Amino acid sequence: MSPIDSFLTQYLHGSLRMSSKTLACFCCLALTATFALAQEPKQSSEDLMGTWHCQFESPFGLQTYHFHLVIDNAGDATLKAEVDDRDEERKVVFVDVKVDNDSIEFAEVRQFGEREFRIEYTGKLKGKELAITRSFGQRGDQDAVATRNLPKPPPKEDPAPVVDVKIDRLIKDAFMDSFLVGMAGDLPSRYSEEELKLAAEHFDAVTPENCMKPERVHPGEDRWSFEQTDALVQWAEKNDMTIHGHTLVWHAQTPNWFFEGRDPETVKRRMKEHIDTLVGRYRGRLQSWDVVNEAINDGGDAETAKTENLRDSNWLQTLGPEFLTLAFKFARQADPDAVLYYNDYNIESGPKHESSMVLLRRLLADGAPIDAVGIQGHWRSGRVPFEAIEKAITDYASLGLKVSITELDVTIRGESGGQFGRRRFRSSSPPSLEDLNVQAEDYAKLFSIFKKHEDVIERVTFWGLNDRRTWRWGQHPLLFDGNNNPKPAYASIIALTDGKDDKNTPDQSNNVKIEDGGRGPYSAIATESKTLAGITIYRPDDLTAFGSEQQLPILLWGNGACANTTEEHKNFLNEIASHGYIVLGIGPLDQLQQRGEASRQRTSSSQLLAALDWIIAQDATERSIYFEKIDTTKVAAMGMSCGGLQAIEISGDPRITTTVVCNSGVLPTQSPMAAMPNLTKDDLGKFHGPVLYIMGGPSDIAYKNAINDFSRVDHVPIVMTNLDVGHGGTYRRPHGGKYSPVAIAWLDWHLKGEQSGAKMFVGDDSQLRRDPDWTIDSKNISR
Repeated sequence: MSPIDSFLTQYLHGSLRMSSKTLACFCCLALTATFALAQEPKQSSEDLMGTWHCQFESPFGLQTYHFHLVIDNAGDATLKAEVDDRDEERKVVFVDVKVDNDSIEFAEVRQFGEREFRIEYTGKLKGKELAITRSFGQRGDQDAVATRNLPKPPPKEDPAPVVDVKIDRLIKDAFMDSFLVGMAGDLPSRYSEEELKLAAEHFDAVTPENCMKPERVHPGEDRWSFEQTDALVQWAEKNDMTIHGHTLVWHAQTPNWFFEGRDPETVKRRMKEHIDTLVGRYRGRLQSWDVVNEAINDGGDAETAKTENLRDSNWLQTLGPEFLTLAFKFARQADPDAVLYYNDYNIESGPKHESSMVLLRRLLADGAPIDAVGIQGHWRSGRVPFEAIEKAITDYASLGLKVSITELDVTIRGESGGQFGRRRFRSSSPPSLEDLNVQAEDYAKLFSIFKKHEDVIERVTFWGLNDRRTWRWGQHPLLFDGNNNPKPAYASIIALTDGKDDKNTPDQSNNVKIEDGGRGPYSAIATESKTLAGITIYRPDDLTAFGSEQQLPILLWGNGACANTTEEHKNFLNEIASHGYIVLGIGPLDQLQQRGEASRQRTSSSQLLAALDWIIAQDATERSIYFEKIDTTKVAAMGMSCGGLQAIEISGDPRITTTVVCNSGVLPTQSPMAAMPNLTKDDLGKFHGPVLYIMGGPSDIAYKNAINDFSRVDHVPIVMTNLDVGHGGTYRRPHGGKYSPVAIAWLDWHLKGEQSGAKMFVGDDSQLRRDPDWTIDSKNISR
């Protein structure tokens, strides 16, 4: 791990905490740049002179530097730069500039409050380029390359969401009888009117992100800065929002003047005056305060778990462990009615949780007027410690304390960047629909825990407003994307309160009946779930017939042309569902009746596996309408044309029981169609269960590819069937036409164990062999 990576890791895990301004300086180092330099026959200091341009990609967005180097007759050099940061411009004058033939050294000094940071640069000409290395002390080096050409403007950000999400209630209204739902930000300063409206409409509580921290509000012993804090309080009151103060006593973002002289009585007086002034200014207007923030060390072991394991901060060094008790007593004196919190991260699990219990018991025994605990809640999708979170809530409640989730965000798995978000307009790679759905499921599980313990939970606050207004930029952690569009996570949370306590009430907002529900024994519907964006669900309308005695096998479906709609195949899929299956087809329900622009969005096979994960989780969730009604051990991967390739692509998943490939086959060379899975014939080795091909005869454009697939597969049972209807199949015909009985018979045989289905395929007198419209060939198949 490089020194820079080590530094980042420390910050991400909380062992190193820095102000946003400090981070801006540090992250300015983690950049790459390009400069333009004209080709000269000789490399000398003259080649370094003039104006240079470079762009830096940072977690804060795209920054453009315009450097100007001048060397006078005496050989003394000066270097300046203008920096365009999208919505601001700043000027830099570099110091200690030294030029030696084809090399240059210079430094940048930046001031953040009382802190000064120095960045060292070295550069060396290499042909038309200048290789630059810059160093931030012991935290490592960064390399860059540079030239004279003006850089291209940054690409415009696509405002369209990854998936359209419809919500029928506001989150604050959905949980109004349970707990407050808030967001963090230094509103209204530098927020757009659209963002301010979004915050006021969806949330009923606000926490200042930075403006009430000691460094910002109290930069000098005799200096206060209340402009932003006053504006925030006034804005929140105007919009009927509850205000939570953050934070009074913290080891980070606290000016050094608090501890000058290191005299305990002086430091104690300064703490009291700070709390008296800040809390007293807003007495009766703020509902609660984070009195002490992050006082416990990270990590720990079995031994430290028996102790408070306090962080070796300036507060601890000057006042000892008593500083926490003093802070709470001073806060209570300043506002007797405010709810007083101890706030920390990672205290929900492991040795740090045990240390938090030791600390809280001591504070209560010492008479500290502590009312509540704030679990920050910075988690990663796919790794949320649900059991530990619930246990921590009950543990703190056992001490007579309330609990809030104070800084909630759940980052998308697999995303890079983030952690250093600054309020800038910038672009980032959008998350995949699969990741959005996993995140939505995690958020739903979290809020189900919070709802379960609503008698203890006072507030759930998201740490930011949207995926642009977040310290974890680039990791898409919040309920709104960077353009204020709601994400699947929002809908998944709202769905928890649908139907109140009736677990049999569907969470679907719309149901569509196709061809009177199909010809099978179970009238089917096409529907959707708020917790599974981008998927149309075909299933029996009445689920009461399914349970321990009879369950629904799963069919995963990919569409022709990898289209984002099942519109072409709805008759076929609905007919299968009416015979007792749950079909999860790629594409939103609103594209089923009439295709729109959304139907042309690119789809991927990962959506099928995400849907499988979702339905398996639903089967295990008591509040779900699918609870214990799904046969999660019987799964078919199935699709038409490009969707058939998607089915082949996921066939290596051990949960797949059988694969059905319709009007498709692996191409001999890579397809020019960008959305099509890039498979080779080697991917046929992924099959580990029986395989059925349903093809359209020699006139089917995929016919030769399928026949070649068939010839290559020798390791699993495989059946090739053909009906001479061409590539379009019979999906649009009433009840799916002649394809439906063949598909249903195969599924009944391999997913339900019904031997009657085998009669369609096995033996010289099989139904398909006797049908003059069909041809059939098979290998490794037996009854």
